[in-house]
Amino acid sequence: MPLVDPPIAAHRLIGDGRATALVLPDGSIDWWCAPEPDDAPLLWRLLDPSGPCARWSDADSSGQAPPVAGPAVRTTVSVDGVLVQLLDALVRVEGWIVLGRFARAVDVGTTLTHEVGVGIGGFETDDAADDTPWWRVTGDVAEARPEDRRVVVKGTGPTAVIDGVARTTVDVVADRWQGLVLAVGDGDAPDPCAVAGQAEAELRAYDDDLTTCEFPERLGDVCMDALAVVIACTCSGSGAIIAAPTTSLPEVIGGDRQFDYRYCWLRDSAQAVSVSSQLGRHEAARRLFDFLGELGPQRLLESPVFTVRGGDVPEERELSTVSGWRGSRPARVGNDASGQVQHDVLGIVVEAITAFEELGDGLRPAHLSIVAAFADRALEAPDATNGIWEFRQPAQLVSADIGRWVALDRAVALARRHRRVRWARRARHWSRVRDEVRTKVLGALRPDGSLPRAYDDEPDVHDASALLAVIYGLIEPEDPRAHRLVDATLRTLGEGVFVRRYRGVDDGFAPGEGAFVPCSWWAVSALAILGRQEEALDRARAIREVLPGIQPEEVDVATGEGLGNVPLVWSHTEAARAAILVDRAQAGPADADRERPR
Repeated sequence: MPLVDPPIAAHRLIGDGRATALVLPDGSIDWWCAPEPDDAPLLWRLLDPSGPCARWSDADSSGQAPPVAGPAVRTTVSVDGVLVQLLDALVRVEGWIVLGRFARAVDVGTTLTHEVGVGIGGFETDDAADDTPWWRVTGDVAEARPEDRRVVVKGTGPTAVIDGVARTTVDVVADRWQGLVLAVGDGDAPDPCAVAGQAEAELRAYDDDLTTCEFPERLGDVCMDALAVVIACTCSGSGAIIAAPTTSLPEVIGGDRQFDYRYCWLRDSAQAVSVSSQLGRHEAARRLFDFLGELGPQRLLESPVFTVRGGDVPEERELSTVSGWRGSRPARVGNDASGQVQHDVLGIVVEAITAFEELGDGLRPAHLSIVAAFADRALEAPDATNGIWEFRQPAQLVSADIGRWVALDRAVALARRHRRVRWARRARHWSRVRDEVRTKVLGALRPDGSLPRAYDDEPDVHDASALLAVIYGLIEPEDPRAHRLVDATLRTLGEGVFVRRYRGVDDGFAPGEGAFVPCSWWAVSALAILGRQEEALDRARAIREVLPGIQPEEVDVATGEGLGNVPLVWSHTEAARAAILVDRAQAGPADADRERPR
């Protein structure tokens, strides 16, 4: 049987620009959302031991780690002592979303049995009676209809349905892929052999495409992993990037911090395209900015998060019939961050557009309209915002003013560079308010060098978003206050090489959570910017030792176990930004003095 509640960070991600699936080291798939990443999952044992999965009977991990993400993932497993190579791929065939599952012998042939049950359980309703749909076998195709989707299984060997599970027999040989397709769509079922050939061709093209990217000499694998995750989480239809392909993986085991991340956050997406541009993946950035341009500046100011189709994110809903990973309940779909006020996001988006332009990629009028609208919004001093951490109780957050400063500072730079006459008067206003905001933030520095979370916080409340003041340049690295700020933040929020989001805050949920992976990489970036290269490199390597591959949202500092939704795009892209900064700092003054990576 496949692992029950396997480690969160043990998974590998496959994505084809539309659907997403997670693969375990034993070759089982316990999470598959199709035809869209925010649709109710068809395989979801990840969140409930009684949920459906797809697995090869008697397969065990061989200990060989495949790449963290891609359109296809190769895994080597052991079946009764025989080594078998697996190929799992998401492939698009006209009218179908196809999950291909193939095997070939490493040395000697064998016969495998593949088992799959599909269903949506309580993900659409609270009625679990439809968890195992009725199967119908016609010739060599097994068909089920969970809710409004048609799912078929077709193999290179015969398929039978026993106790609600479709079992396919596969004769595995050494010279070609054999297996099955698990597909959602209409019409004649796709041919498994054709899908296997298409999957291999697409994987070769994908690998060739990555060779055109520019990876730093140090920690280049971190950047390669980040690009792979960003590509897998990018919707090919719209250009939107989902924050993570999962929902409801817990930030603390047994707590109530389970949320749905299968949507496009402006914060996460903007950081993703900044890093992608730095690494030479410019097309991903352009496509996201085109998505934002189509939404328009006023729509973007209404919410920090959208569906991949540009719609409103559904209201948060608890799933009473899903037991949760290791019993962590409630599982949720939808997200109440929709409609929140997050001024931090203003700066991150304008920063991303600025970085894109600085790398030689032209900006369209729609992109410049977003810059102007976001800078104008940044002129306003908000009474209270939800902030980068999406606090359910708004407050006068310092991070909101850091975001305002970044938006205004970058907008002023773009206005000067483009000599936009229509912006001349506005740019003078932006410049004046930018300087006022900086003075306000610096005035909040405490005697120990730290910044509070909110301006009226008690001295024992701390927030890692203070590091952004150094990373984005509100405090220059030559300023002694920058060193004091970084040291104070790591002293109050550090847990070894990891960093917690905040301390001393009642955020409306049960106490406790893991250390936040993006914040941990912020520490590396800040140290590199300050010229503390060896300290930054040592910290980066130590983080990688704990999180060697796919990066989740959080980590249990006591055990090193991953927590939260996985892979988190934000975690990977902050790791890549840190890697770029460390590499430049290590390369010497000539490279370190170049424009700061975004």
